[in-house]
Order: sequence, then C-alpha cells, then structure tokens
Amino acid sequence: MRWLVVLLAACGSAPKPPAPVVVEKKPPPPPPKPACITPPEELASITHASGGTASVQYCIGTAVDQCFALELGSGKLTKLSTTPAAQPAGLDANAHVETTNPELKVCTGDACKTLTPQIWPGAAPLHAATNGQVAVVLLGDAEGGRGYADVYGVTTGKKLATFRYAQGDFKCGEVAMLGDTIYIGASTCQGPSGRAALFTAKGRKIAAVGGRDFGTYGNSFTQVDPTTWAFLQENGNKIALQDVVKGKVMKTIAIPQLFDPAAMGNPGESAIVRLGAGKLGVIGGTPANGSVAVVDVASGAVTVVRAPLCH
Repeated sequence: MRWLVVLLAACGSAPKPPAPVVVEKKPPPPPPKPACITPPEELASITHASGGTASVQYCIGTAVDQCFALELGSGKLTKLSTTPAAQPAGLDANAHVETTNPELKVCTGDACKTLTPQIWPGAAPLHAATNGQVAVVLLGDAEGGRGYADVYGVTTGKKLATFRYAQGDFKCGEVAMLGDTIYIGASTCQGPSGRAALFTAKGRKIAAVGGRDFGTYGNSFTQVDPTTWAFLQENGNKIALQDVVKGKVMKTIAIPQLFDPAAMGNPGESAIVRLGAGKLGVIGGTPANGSVAVVDVASGAVTVVRAPLCH
C-alpha cells in the first residue's frame, strides 16, 4: 500500500504551461513625405546647376536645405544633402582664374601664373576670365560709365588690348571667355537688367549677344559645339543660339510655357545647362521654382517637367 501511494503521487497532473507572451505589434512608420520645393519669399537665383541625360541638379538661392535632383523622365524630386557641383559653361573648362584682391592668378589645371603686377593695384572687386592663352580683367570706374577691359597674354604677361565696354545705362560688367571670344555682360549696376557683347582678344566688338534688346542679366549661357553657345534671356523665356566667332544669331527658341500661367520669370534667376544628346535644360526661377524646360536644339521642341512645390 505504501508503494501504491507513492506511485499515485508521482503520477499527479502535469503543471500548467506558462501564459503566452503577448508582443504588441507597432504600426510601421509612415513613409517619408515626397520632396517638394518651398518657393522662396525673396529673390533667389538657381545656383550650382548641372545636367545630364536623365536628371538635373541645382540649388535654389543660398539656402543649404534647398538643393535638389529632378528626374526628367518621371518628374521625381529628391532633396540633396550636399551642394552639387556646377556644370562648367564651356566644354573644355581646364583654365580658370583665381582672384584674391589684389592678387590675380591664371591657372591651367594646377599650374598657376600671377598677373598681379600688371593690373591696377586695389581694383575691387576683381572681374577676370581666361582661356589659358589670354586673360581679361575689368577695371576702371564702372558705375561712372568708365569701365574698361585689359587683355593680357598669359605666357608673356604683355598687355594685348584695352577697350571700353559700357553700353548706355549698362555699365557694371562681368566677363567670361567663350573659347577665344571675350564675353562681357554689363548691367545697370542697381537694377535687374543687362546687355552683353562679344569681343575679339584685340578688343574688336563682334556682335551683341542674342541680337538687339536681348536681356542678359544673370549671364547664363552654355556651350553647344566648338563655336555655338546658347544664351538664356534674362527672364528665362527665350534661348539664343549664336556663333561667338562670327557673331551670327543662328536660332532663337521661345520657352514661355515654363512659367505658365505667367509669360516669364524673375530677371536673372533661371539657369541653362547641357543635358546631352542635343538637348538643353532651362531651370526656372520664380514662379517656376525648379521646374525644367527640356529643349531639343535641332527641332526647337520644348517639354516641361514640373517640380513639385510645397503647400
């Protein structure tokens, strides 16, 4: 009997299993909001602009959080965490100037040559450009209409030419080298309006940029082929394709649809870039704010890719 009791005790009911642990499932985080552009409250030019066959990159004004990439096929906008590198205006952009007033250096790659002794000491701010063979420096009393350009040979440091560039009310200049041609864009100094002209290295005027009354405030242009450059009208609604050696305007392409329902943008805010495969991109300033007009150079056809705006 004693063994029976022990056996019965050993065969008692099994212990209850532990209560199941309930794991509370958290809802998945909401997807990130699509990128959008906040229209600037003040004047804000398109900066750091570059382009390719699939997308363009740019910043709006100087705000560090307003840099974007816009896909040209889908219209998808992506906010960039770093400032994109600007596309060089010329196809061969090896030569450049470095200016730290009053010092002026002309550089080809990493090799630099100083032209400081040749320029007027204390000229501020310095406006200069080079193609590696010649360098152009704008000097004189620009606001008084007495601004002039000095042209120097880079190798010899010898002055090759001096010429004045003011055009009536357009007195304050910016300079660039378009191959062997000198580009000088002159503004009214205070107002957002400008005109530009092309000159030889000897100071001879070739032609007005874009033809008569073509506004160039903002000085946005890009090279299409060895002698043809595309100049953006200051309101962003027209492109002039011009031979910078002969001065002939070969074609103009109107792009007012970029700014619909307005007919034009704010002066000097828009930018033009190369997209490859015979196409150009015009990145609109206000009121287009980052939208892009894709322009076929040969046919003149225009397609607009709208950038989403924040509401």
